[in-house]
Amino acid sequence: MSAAAPLWLLLIQERITLIQQAPGAQNAADLTLPIGTATLRLHGDPQTPLQIEHAIESVEDVVMNVRAHLGADARLATRDAALHALARHADAAGGWLGIDAVEQLFSRLAARAAGRPAAQDALPVDGASAARLVILRELMHHGALSGLQLID
Repeated sequence: MSAAAPLWLLLIQERITLIQQAPGAQNAADLTLPIGTATLRLHGDPQTPLQIEHAIESVEDVVMNVRAHLGADARLATRDAALHALARHADAAGGWLGIDAVEQLFSRLAARAAGRPAAQDALPVDGASAARLVILRELMHHGALSGLQLID
C-alpha cells in the first residue's frame, strides 16, 4: 500500500455508515451505506449466532461493490471513538488494526454468542459494538482492505 493511495475515513453511525475521502482528495464521491449500529437488529448481550449470521448477510448485501468505488490501493482510516475503543480489545499496535486482528475480535464475538462466559472475555458485545465489528469485518473482506488506520 503506497502512501499516495487514497485515504478514506470510516464513521459508523446508528443508521448509516459513511466512507468519505480524506480532505484534499480528488475526484471521488463519498459513500453512504444504509447500515449502522441500530439497523442490524443485534439485540441482547451477547447476541445469538443466528442474529450475527443475519447481520453478516445484511452487511454483505450492502458492501459487495465497495472495492470498485474505493479503488485498488485504497486505505481505510478512522477517527471514530467507538472504533478506537473496539481496537483497544485487539492487538492494534502502532495505531493499525489489521484484518487478522479484526478476525480475532470477530471470533471472540462468535464465541460469546455461542456461550463463552463474559468473565472469560472483556470484549464488549452490546448490540452497537457487535454491529460495528460486523460492519468493519465485512468492509475489510469485501473491500479487500488490509486494515484500519486509527487516527486522532
